[in-house]
Amino acid sequence: MRSKKHFISFSGYVFAAIMALLVCCPDALAAEATTDWRPMFDLIMRWLNFAIIGFVLFKFGRKPIKDFLANRREEIDYQIKKYEQQKEAAAEKVKEANNILDESTDRFDQIKKRIIKDGETKKQQIIEKAQQESRMLLESTQRKIQNQIVEARNKIRSELIDSAIVLAEKRLPDEITAADEQRLIEHYIETAAGK
Repeated sequence: MRSKKHFISFSGYVFAAIMALLVCCPDALAAEATTDWRPMFDLIMRWLNFAIIGFVLFKFGRKPIKDFLANRREEIDYQIKKYEQQKEAAAEKVKEANNILDESTDRFDQIKKRIIKDGETKKQQIIEKAQQESRMLLESTQRKIQNQIVEARNKIRSELIDSAIVLAEKRLPDEITAADEQRLIEHYIETAAGK
């Protein structure tokens, strides 16, 4: 550290000496070639200006530039950590969303199975009810048919009996004699008295 300070102070003395020579004695340096001294002077002045700017930047700008770069590095590190945390948080949210999606898919499958099962049960109930109603309808129809058959038979019998009576009324008077009538009356009285 001490040698660095000595080097800086020594370079300062050298720099001051060169400046003094250039400012105080420009004629002595240019005495050899008086006609061509201006380009050389300009070149020396450029290098001198560069050295002055370099020295000023080194002397006064080193700490601010160093601090600026350190602060910038800290700021970039902070931003990187912040983005990494945001990335981790986003990854966690994606993971949670995937878990919720998986749970929703499982729940949807369960609901779907339950709905299908309920639908099958309702379908079976509807089929059974329809079969029962069709049996009842068939039985009712069969009873109606049987009743209509019985009614038709009774009607036919009644009509046959009526026609037989009509026919008998037409034919019997010719075929029944007085003795037959007497027998029928007696038979009727006996059956009526027996009751």
